[in-house]
Amino acid sequence: MTALDQHLQDITLAAHPGERRIAFFDLDRTLIAGYSILALAAESARYGAAQGKLLESARLLQDIAREKRSSRGTHYHKLVDRLARMLAGVPEETLTELGNKAWEHKLARNLYPEAVKLVAAHRAAGHHLVIVSAASRYQVEPVAKVLGISDLCCTRLAVEDGRFTGEVIAPLCYGEGKAMAARRIARQQGTTLDRSWFYTDSSADLPLLKKVGHPVAVNPSDKLAVHARNARWPQLMFASRGMPQAENITRTALVAQTLLATTVAGAMGRRLGVDSSRNANRITRALGDLGSGFAGLNYEIDGAEKLRHSRPAIYVFNHQSLLDSMVLAHLLREDIVALCKTEMASNPLLGPLLRQVDTIFVDRDEKDQSQVLKQAMNVLAGGRSLCIAPEGTRSLLGEIQPFKHGAFLLAKRAGVPIVPIVLHNVKDALPKGAWLLRPATIRVSVLDPVLPDQIGSIRQACRDMEASYCALLGASSSAALPNSTFAQAERA
Repeated sequence: MTALDQHLQDITLAAHPGERRIAFFDLDRTLIAGYSILALAAESARYGAAQGKLLESARLLQDIAREKRSSRGTHYHKLVDRLARMLAGVPEETLTELGNKAWEHKLARNLYPEAVKLVAAHRAAGHHLVIVSAASRYQVEPVAKVLGISDLCCTRLAVEDGRFTGEVIAPLCYGEGKAMAARRIARQQGTTLDRSWFYTDSSADLPLLKKVGHPVAVNPSDKLAVHARNARWPQLMFASRGMPQAENITRTALVAQTLLATTVAGAMGRRLGVDSSRNANRITRALGDLGSGFAGLNYEIDGAEKLRHSRPAIYVFNHQSLLDSMVLAHLLREDIVALCKTEMASNPLLGPLLRQVDTIFVDRDEKDQSQVLKQAMNVLAGGRSLCIAPEGTRSLLGEIQPFKHGAFLLAKRAGVPIVPIVLHNVKDALPKGAWLLRPATIRVSVLDPVLPDQIGSIRQACRDMEASYCALLGASSSAALPNSTFAQAERA
């Protein structure tokens, strides 16, 4: 059992129904890898370059990040005061927009899956959740929204008539200021700090760590790690995000070479007159086996025997990552044709490979999909199977998106079964927006095939299958992420 697993179990065992308890979370290097202020600085620099504003603020934001990394914090207050004065007169909505862009372009893929599990465990235990961070709310709010945490304590900048005044609202949520904010929250919740948890990476947070009953060091700085060892506090290390190791770079390069090599091999096979289906099968097996090996993917498959129960079939899967195609190639191996959004055809790395395996490209903006349906029916009539993601797009953290009806319409018309493939954690190896691979054990569940005579109403069959995916994935997703599509549907 890992340290995280043990800690999650301890949270469950510490649940006391009817007793108010609080879990406080720092933001940087605790919920997300790295520093949110650097992502905000990058967006501010882009905005400043385009608008002639905020460029000097972007440089100052980088200075603030360096000060935070130093763990001394001796100049932190002065730097924040300088930033506030520099922002005087800037519309607040500008910083709100930049914070949302920082989340979308950088921070979303830096959110630790381990942190999501922590949040889920505390929520399941009935604890009140709070993010307490020296960051501004413009950095914190996008993260809090995804995690479903509504109570925030963060550094506040004064605003009048929609514009920053140039002042910081005291006290700053840093050092002792965090402890003051936490005490205020505890009074509001009718509890005490000795019944609370606090997760952080920084020794600057020792004032609050020493006051809570359950201090936990997460990815601790050297200074905090020494203190945590001496005080016998739990320490958790999250390795799923953050700076890549040489292994990650090497594996990514090897997988890229595999894609290029299989594309070249496929082109040579066609020139030599190799049968199109045989050629596609060789490419699929090479991509699935060699690619998975170089990427460091291992597999735990529940229900593997159902993958070949009856072919041709329509295999549906939940879309999590660009690696999904490699995972499915490993699982399905031969006589499979994928439906893919037309934008991928122009991808310089994947486009040529997808064309080699007879991929059917779908223009999602095109209302008339009759040609796509005709191509798909011809594939099934020829004895090959189809692979379709009914969600149509990847979700950020793996939460289920609404299913579309196309796969069910095809299955009913062609008289073939639908085989549901549930991908649990491909995003751990390559999250949305990332490009460097991380080794992972990919968990897969293959559900019972849905036979064509079991499909009555297409809409109802679609809803039923979406619900079956949610039964496996949605419980944890909705517990951790109440703002997810699934959780919203459940509440509705």
